[in-house]
Amino acid sequence: MTWHLQCDNPDFLGWSVVAVYLAAAGSCAWMALKVSEGRGIWWLLAAGLLFLGINKQLNLQSLMIDLGRQAAQAGGWYGRRREAQAVFCAAFALLGVVLLGCFTARARRFIAGNPLAFAGVIVLLCFVLLRASTINHANELIGLELKDARWAWVLEMTGSLLIAASAAAASSSTPSRHAGPT
Repeated sequence: MTWHLQCDNPDFLGWSVVAVYLAAAGSCAWMALKVSEGRGIWWLLAAGLLFLGINKQLNLQSLMIDLGRQAAQAGGWYGRRREAQAVFCAAFALLGVVLLGCFTARARRFIAGNPLAFAGVIVLLCFVLLRASTINHANELIGLELKDARWAWVLEMTGSLLIAASAAAASSSTPSRHAGPT
């Protein structure tokens, strides 16, 4: 196994992306505490952003790849791993689209009131799907060329900042549910 616990992006850019993820997660948590309508969605966004921030430094997808490699070797299908990776990426993309569709259907009111948050979710979903396809070479099987790694942090920062901006806008226009007479 090649994965081990460490900070995977110890440079300024890596920590900047983590800081934006954590700030956006904090903004969403603040909104979840502040409002009653849409509270669950704000908590879900906070948890997702927190996970992405932690994953940015711990590189948990590499752990998953190592475990998959071990399973392929133990199962005797390591020579066909590229096909398995392509199937995984297709299933992962399908799951993402289905979950987005379910979210869209169930959270129409939230989306209408927080279009920037929804745009941020879309951007981050694109990032996750593209990252999943490029990390294990499945992109080569489908002919996707993403050689410049800068696209990743642009998507991460953009998605997180859109969600944080939405939370900030909603916070400034929403009275606190805990506000009482002064």
